Amino acid sequence: MAREALVIHIIDDEESVRISCEFLLDSLGLPTQVWSSATEFLRQVDIRSSAIIISDLMMPEMSGQALQRHLNKYDSPMALIALTGNGEIGDAVSMLKQGAADYLEKPISSQRLQEALVRAQRLTLDRVQLCTIKALYTQLTDKERQVADELLQGNINKVIADHLDVSVRTIEVHRSQVMKKMQAQHVSELIQKLVMLDI
Repeated sequence: MAREALVIHIIDDEESVRISCEFLLDSLGLPTQVWSSATEFLRQVDIRSSAIIISDLMMPEMSGQALQRHLNKYDSPMALIALTGNGEIGDAVSMLKQGAADYLEKPISSQRLQEALVRAQRLTLDRVQLCTIKALYTQLTDKERQVADELLQGNINKVIADHLDVSVRTIEVHRSQVMKKMQAQHVSELIQKLVMLDI
């Protein structure tokens, strides 16, 4: 996997599955933490951190599906890979629709695991970037958001000033603040960030 490897949280109520999954990941040189339940994991881990989760679908207390819903509810960047047994493929597909990175059938194939981890890492890092951009965007005032929207539409300062019924100098000040708050060096970088927000 490219870049520094993210911690991989293994969540399964079956000890044998946790041990074998941890062994596979250790053999790949990847950092792991093991949990016997999703509730134990949620009590002890900050779900806003950058990490990957490999979770069984069917567990007592909290299922893999419930964990995915919880991650979605709190806008967690963590990508989840679902572990499925026989007959759970429909549930796994449902999880993919809810935002899971992938699913693996037990017993876990090393090749499939590595492929799923690459996807999960990419998804986690993309979500981290999106969370950062959302946090930056919330700092904008209403007027700055209007200017950002106008820039996203490709309008120049004079056109923006006409649309917002203010002076070009006022737009220049707002535009400067938008660039600063969004941590964008160029308008193209700002546009890329705004596009990611899908505003």
